[in-house]
Amino acid sequence: MKPVNDRWIRVSGISLLLLLDLYSMQIFVQPLGITTIKYVLEFLCLTSATWEVNRWILVFFRRLFPLLSQTRKRIILVLPLCWVASILVDWLDMIIINTTGFHKPYPASAFFNTFPGALIFSVLIVGVQEAAYYFERLIKAEKEAEALKKENLQTQLDSLKQQVSPHFLFNSLNTLSFLIGDDAKQAEKFLDELSKVYRYLLRNNEHELTNLATEMQFIRSYFHLLKTRYGDSLHLKLAIEPRFEAYLLPSLTLQLLLENAVKHNIIHKTQPLTVQIITQPDGQLTVKNNLQKKNQHLPSTQLGLANIAAKFRLLNQREILVEETDHEFAVTIPLMTN
Repeated sequence: MKPVNDRWIRVSGISLLLLLDLYSMQIFVQPLGITTIKYVLEFLCLTSATWEVNRWILVFFRRLFPLLSQTRKRIILVLPLCWVASILVDWLDMIIINTTGFHKPYPASAFFNTFPGALIFSVLIVGVQEAAYYFERLIKAEKEAEALKKENLQTQLDSLKQQVSPHFLFNSLNTLSFLIGDDAKQAEKFLDELSKVYRYLLRNNEHELTNLATEMQFIRSYFHLLKTRYGDSLHLKLAIEPRFEAYLLPSLTLQLLLENAVKHNIIHKTQPLTVQIITQPDGQLTVKNNLQKKNQHLPSTQLGLANIAAKFRLLNQREILVEETDHEFAVTIPLMTN
């Protein structure tokens, strides 16, 4: 695990401990001289050593218990060890001073007086270092979770698009098969339009979103293919406000809704199907058709609608609205701004 960059915390913490040590020894009220300088140098070495020893213990236990959920356990184990280590560092300092005669020797009582001071310093060091470690790990965990969420979103969107494209190809080939046996020239024209549609399909399948204007161009081409097969039995009415043309929606959403209308309804000269695509003043888009359901042996799986709903859900948008009456079926989807 990459160590936390806590250099600024160490410098600030050691400086704070140095000031506390100098204040406790009333160095600030003493005249500046060689003795004062000696005490400052001693306390600088002492506080640096205390902080670094405590930090080493913390880093060691972070390797053993690195998770955020293990913070309490780590602190409970570390704090007594840091307290003992701080006491030993203080004692070592006083032994060196008394042995070398660097300045006035420490009395025996000073060794016992290190217990409360070492505890205060250990709590301070552990608290500051662990707080910095906790927040850095928390931020890192949030970034990783966000990255994972985006990756999952991309994976699921790709999966959904893969379910759309084969369905569209299957229906297009069925239409082409019908035209080949009925009208060769119409089949040739249909194939040309189909190639235009698939150029769009392949280009836009690389992106989750497209603007409404581009999607509507595709819908006009796609509807031309349907119109070739169904003739005057199928109608498309558009009411798109220009101000919404730059708004975004998941690619192929309208194609799926139009395809579903054709798939599940009777289309006949005596019962023509009319599909309407209308923008709403609140920035939503409604696709509706007159309802004349086919008599199907198997119930609809509603996979198309489920795919559309999943896309908007994954993109953190409002839920789509599906409304069905005795005479009409409508799906309303939210449009997204840049």
